[in-house]
Amino acid sequence: MRISGVTYSARKTHKARNTIITVIILLLVVVLTIVIISAYNGWQLLHPERKDIEAFSSNIVPEYRDINIRGTDKDILLKGWFFQIKNNDRTVILAHSYGKNRLEFGEKSITMIKSFLDKGYNVFTLDFRNSGQSDGKYTTMGCYEKDDLKAAIHYVKQQGSKHIIMMGFSTGAAASLLAAEEEKVEAVIADSPYANLEDYLKRDLNRWVSLPAFPFNNTILYVMEAMTGMDTSNADIEKSLKNLSPGRLLLIHGKGDGIIPVENSRRLNSRYAEIAPGMSEIWETDDTGNATSYLKYPEEYMNKVFEFLGKIEEK
Repeated sequence: MRISGVTYSARKTHKARNTIITVIILLLVVVLTIVIISAYNGWQLLHPERKDIEAFSSNIVPEYRDINIRGTDKDILLKGWFFQIKNNDRTVILAHSYGKNRLEFGEKSITMIKSFLDKGYNVFTLDFRNSGQSDGKYTTMGCYEKDDLKAAIHYVKQQGSKHIIMMGFSTGAAASLLAAEEEKVEAVIADSPYANLEDYLKRDLNRWVSLPAFPFNNTILYVMEAMTGMDTSNADIEKSLKNLSPGRLLLIHGKGDGIIPVENSRRLNSRYAEIAPGMSEIWETDDTGNATSYLKYPEEYMNKVFEFLGKIEEK
């Protein structure tokens, strides 16, 4: 049969249209797959499995009070422990990392707490929202946890504390620095913080999930913000450091940290040195973990901390 030019053109057009429709369908499938994977991983990151508080023999734990306080948003009940020395107005507030609880290092946290008590510091340690025994629906890598720390600061002030030191680990370190932007404290000891949450997640969120950075860093971040209403651009520690002044800052970071690279602490140290010369210092350890230097070098770690605190006491 002879095929006319018109018939051939129609078939060619039909084939081209089918090809375009197929490509569009494939693109929609790819986009939908990315959305589903991003939503799943975003949800998982916002809901880490709660870590129970380890059971200890009562004879190894110093005397403490069980504390229940309301977060600054009032609808979240936070729980923690207050180790208080009678007639003492110096308090260290400990802020745990992502997925942990009031005892960052488990039983070894008790040794740290005793060290502070022996040096004349009260210790307040709490479970962040959605961690340990506290209320809450989401874990936000420091974005909202800063409000939990603000509530802790208010509480210890009500108990007579006038000299407050924040000490945090990883995302808890970041939350401590963010809280110190709004609540004046004498010093912050920040072990392995990020410098800017939005920038960090866009660049390094793939360190938390087994997915390629592109496109998932941006899509998972978008999902997390949509689910919680948080704005990670507000967690800009470099920008907020000016409000820490005149407080002192000690940064501790493992040079081989594979979760939050040491460059984050280097940036913060350089920035605060510009704002408040002589008030910032950094100790880079040979550790390869995220906020695990205390476990590797406990004696050297606490010596460094108390050397730093000694400078405050000399004022």
